[in-house]
Amino acid sequence: MKRIIFFGSQITTGGAQRVLLDQAQWFQKNGYEVHAVFFYDKDGLLPQWSTQYPFPITALSVYQRGAGLLKNFSGLLHGFVQLIRLLKHEKPDCIETFTHDADLMGIPAACLSGIRKRIGAHHGQFAGMSGLTCRAHTFVINSKMTTKLVCVSERAKRQALEEEIHADKIEVIFNGVRPVELDPMVRAETRSELGLNSDDLMILNVGRLTPEKAQQHLVSAASFLADRPNYHFFIAGEGPCRAALEQQISDNDLKGRFTLLGNRSDVDRLLNAADLFVLYSDTEGMPVSLMEAMSAGLPCIASNLEGIAQLIPDAQYGTLIPAGDPELLAETIRRTLNNPRKCTEQGKAAAQRIRSQFTIDASCKKYEALFKA
Repeated sequence: MKRIIFFGSQITTGGAQRVLLDQAQWFQKNGYEVHAVFFYDKDGLLPQWSTQYPFPITALSVYQRGAGLLKNFSGLLHGFVQLIRLLKHEKPDCIETFTHDADLMGIPAACLSGIRKRIGAHHGQFAGMSGLTCRAHTFVINSKMTTKLVCVSERAKRQALEEEIHADKIEVIFNGVRPVELDPMVRAETRSELGLNSDDLMILNVGRLTPEKAQQHLVSAASFLADRPNYHFFIAGEGPCRAALEQQISDNDLKGRFTLLGNRSDVDRLLNAADLFVLYSDTEGMPVSLMEAMSAGLPCIASNLEGIAQLIPDAQYGTLIPAGDPELLAETIRRTLNNPRKCTEQGKAAAQRIRSQFTIDASCKKYEALFKA
């Protein structure tokens, strides 16, 4: 087996997309012919990604935001046909699809194209996922069209079983990341670019600006920490909640202390510059952003959710608190940054955990065995 198609629903900055691209890059480096294919380019990142990654990336470009139901339904059918043509032309040995939407389009197309191995993925349920989508997904996965469904966490597996997906279809493979390497010069340069002084403390969040990421709680927490003017908050990511967050930042007089950085291709530099990482989401699978922050040796505060708890099983590796309480989050940030020794100890333990158990190499070797089985 030497040729693999990785199929995602949209080009955007998200965890599933990072996993797809990291896997494609690993397999390409290990002698496979790979092609990353997406339904559409949501954030206009295709030109950047095409120069950034050493393998072909294609957007079927058949969806237009705001184009209307009829036009997008026509585009969906057109994209489905395009995907079948691409698969028949390239004749891959295997296709791996990411997210429910990608599974629903990619697996039937691969079946019709005669692709032998058809691997779906379950990264967890997210806000806005309709019951119809879940039922259709269950039908496709349980059918002979699908070889296996990879769940990226035990939480995702539990959700898949709740969706009535057959247990014998499920394989659990945890996400893996490339550990972030620390460089004092990169830290100094990045902090200077962000306007930070030597005594400023940088609190970082990375994630799409969507309801489930609940970044409004981090903004509220920053307002509770008005007595700490050297605390500076940054979010790297883009999404539909940006306008609301900007208004909240303005209403709480946080301009100059709370910055929305937008999409960034240099998250590793931001992690070098940060002093604390916060992921206070309402729902998560196995978050890549948290894994990268841990690999960089950052102390981390996160919501006490099942997928996150697999990464931070106890206080040795980070701090978990109940979701949805910005005042508690503020106090936890204050308490954490007031204890530099604990920050250092947590960061070292977290980095060791990720580097020993959750690397992209370990994850992709399991995918490789599944593809070859």
